[in-house]
Amino acid sequence: MNSKELVKSFIKISAIILTIYILFQLRLGILYIFISLILTLIVSPINKLFLNRFKIGKTISSLISISVLISSFSLLVGLFVPILTKQGKNLSLLNTKEFRGNLEAIVKSVTDYFESQQLSVLEFITDLNIMSEVDFSFVSELFNSIISKIGSLSIGILSVLFITFFLIKDGNKIFISLVDLFPKKERKKINLSFAKIENLLSRYFTGVLLQITILFIFYIILLLMLGVENSFAIAFICAILNIIPYLGPIISIILMIVLSVTNNLDSFIVNDFIYNSVYLFLGFSLIQLIDNFILQPYIFSSSIKSHPLEVFIVIIFSGILFGILGLIIAIPLYTSLKVVISSFFNFKKMISNSIK
Repeated sequence: MNSKELVKSFIKISAIILTIYILFQLRLGILYIFISLILTLIVSPINKLFLNRFKIGKTISSLISISVLISSFSLLVGLFVPILTKQGKNLSLLNTKEFRGNLEAIVKSVTDYFESQQLSVLEFITDLNIMSEVDFSFVSELFNSIISKIGSLSIGILSVLFITFFLIKDGNKIFISLVDLFPKKERKKINLSFAKIENLLSRYFTGVLLQITILFIFYIILLLMLGVENSFAIAFICAILNIIPYLGPIISIILMIVLSVTNNLDSFIVNDFIYNSVYLFLGFSLIQLIDNFILQPYIFSSSIKSHPLEVFIVIIFSGILFGILGLIIAIPLYTSLKVVISSFFNFKKMISNSIK
């Protein structure tokens, strides 16, 4: 390899590194744009309905589509915030001494069991004296901090809605303008890739909606059987949380147990707490098994054609870069990238040429 080839290789590598660095610095804006594209895809049937069926202008139909998005988001917040606010107030008014006494009763019942079994681990648990070290005031502070941080998302939400509106209204013009920047021989590939991405993501989000609906029904049945207050709202929130891979189910079961228990703190009974928590956990685990081994393989088999390890790694990296939202968009983002890469990069040919 001569000096010219070395310089070219160095320039290419530097350009790649610089591009990655710039994309990393602009990751928040890229995230907003991609979320806006997803929302545009989701509401496009509504927009097409008003354009084709009712023959109204693009601006009005776009405003109606955005209004549907805002209404849906408001419904979700309207269910979520009041419940958390109520639980936060309950916890802030909680008699911690009485609550601590009830929990000590739980520890005592466990202690009595270990004593009856003559297990030495009991002495270790007793010596820790955990209950005297726990400050239960942090629970109410945690709920209050979660509620306060919801307000910080307003700028991001407004940015996404603003971008989404113009994508709905002028998406085709923007897409054609961007495609025209490429050479004519590449434009057909771009159009085919975009159509394929749109088809895959449409099937994926239809599957997500179906999954959320089925989980919502299962959760309602479970919560109603246990007599939990606000069953419909809690079931809906927990079903929505399942769109977060891996973390969603964990957050859901914790939230479900906490909300079901804190609904009746004034009449807190140790046995009810234990039985309800166990039944909730067992019922939730059964539902998750059905979701993981029956619903997901059946619903997403046509839209996600990747190895589970491959998906897991993508989700982890997306979460590191973009946080919770990164976990949510990881699969649709990766699906889109796979289509683009397979359309424009022939790695087998590149490897064979490099060997030659």
